[in-house]
Amino acid sequence: MMSVADVRPTSQLLPTSQAGMTWLQLLVLVSVTFFFLSMSVPLWLEQRRVAQADVDVEVISEAIKKYNRHTNQYPEFLDDLVSDPGIDGWRYPYLNEIPKTPWRGTYVLIPKIYKVCMADDGRNVSEKYLVGGASEISRVYLEGRQAIRYWWQSGPID
Repeated sequence: MMSVADVRPTSQLLPTSQAGMTWLQLLVLVSVTFFFLSMSVPLWLEQRRVAQADVDVEVISEAIKKYNRHTNQYPEFLDDLVSDPGIDGWRYPYLNEIPKTPWRGTYVLIPKIYKVCMADDGRNVSEKYLVGGASEISRVYLEGRQAIRYWWQSGPID
């Protein structure tokens, strides 16, 4: 029967050359870790940008709806939400400032289809996030049942 005194740490049982990781094993481990990080971090950053743009568009859309409730009309420009356009019923700045997109671009208002979306201003925004793209980041700010007809519009209705 073994006693506690007979149990030795593993490092004392193995020869010195096998007591730990070799430099080559450590190098392989670090290389594999960096490889997986380099593959996952860009995807995570893209998802974070998309989520932020989605929140920005929602905030702008809600400000437009509030503007409409006060003035009984929709703004022609996003700047009308920040400074008084001289319209009756305008109460206060509905936004402190128009945010920039996470790609440092601008948001635009398309009054004919009642949408707030990202502008195609040559920034590093993927085409799929712009109006008409497969993953378009936009909001229809028109309220009520009539808004349904504008959800899938990517250009002015004739």
